[in-house]
Amino acid sequence: MPYVDLESVNQSTVVSDLKTVIGKKVCQNQSPTLVAKLVKVGKVNCVFESVQSEFVVYDQSKIGVQYKVPTQFAWNSFFY
Repeated sequence: MPYVDLESVNQSTVVSDLKTVIGKKVCQNQSPTLVAKLVKVGKVNCVFESVQSEFVVYDQSKIGVQYKVPTQFAWNSFFY
């Protein structure tokens, strides 16, 4: 999986970019439903919450699950 190299990109720019999309849905491979919304942004990790997919109906127990993703993966989900 390609990812942004935080050493070559200003980390504060990555974090500020992600803060602009808090609460927005995105396709996210680590989500149990493959769709999630960004809940929290950190310098190392971000927190996502799985939401219902528009394409596949998932068991309700998978909706609302929160999980951490490395910040560079989160940035790639929205901006790559």
